[in-house]
Amino acid sequence: MKEETIGGILVSWRKKQGMFITDCANELNAPIEYLDAIENNFFSEMPNNHYAYNLIIKYAEFIKIPDKESKKIRNIAKQILKITEQKAASRSFLGIGKSILGNIIFIIMLLVSVTIIYDEDFYGRVLLKNIEIADHETINIDMLNNSVTDTNHESIDLEINKNFHEKNTQMEAKKFNTIEVHAKENVWVEVADEENIYISRNFKKGERYLFNFRGNEILLTDNLSNIIIKYNETQLVLTQKPGEDVVEIDLSSIIFRPKN
Repeated sequence: MKEETIGGILVSWRKKQGMFITDCANELNAPIEYLDAIENNFFSEMPNNHYAYNLIIKYAEFIKIPDKESKKIRNIAKQILKITEQKAASRSFLGIGKSILGNIIFIIMLLVSVTIIYDEDFYGRVLLKNIEIADHETINIDMLNNSVTDTNHESIDLEINKNFHEKNTQMEAKKFNTIEVHAKENVWVEVADEENIYISRNFKKGERYLFNFRGNEILLTDNLSNIIIKYNETQLVLTQKPGEDVVEIDLSSIIFRPKN
């Protein structure tokens, strides 16, 4: 019987709660195709067995499956996915630890980058360090942003403009590889890669979401005509096939598609 499978039990209880699979995906912050794979018992489509097990348990808790049925799901999942509670728990703690460490490293790198970019004194110290001054020479610094001259009024080019250009280039680089999603009407949107889900929720008309494109993100939506997608302020032209409930867009294949 279908209801004796993991997918069968989950589908039955989800419908009893009057929920749609898109609602569950939004609330669980999980890719809708993964929930669909679980409901159809296609566990091989999941990233790995531990992820599948944890998502199954979260799904069961979300749709408020009774303890008896929930226990049945856990036992079936353990047998199919060949994992133990101890492994599942250790996997969860390891994931949390990696996430915290990654966030700490990112914040440190961000603070260092901002300090280097905006600390004018830092640039001044570096430039002066590279100037060799003889015992009989005196250096007059008149507006470091313009030039450095000696007592013989011979201009010493410190390539200030070049350094400012490099700083401006660093600032401009942040503007590149930016993807903007603009909701023309109410619409569900999810952005994820193979390991992370960056956002998965219902957008209201007029809402925008921007992120730096790293090359491996995919975008999913239930209505492509209700959103505008821009890459570096250039609108991407995309179409949704008739009868397609959820559109999955491999952004790299669209952005890096060879031009005819």
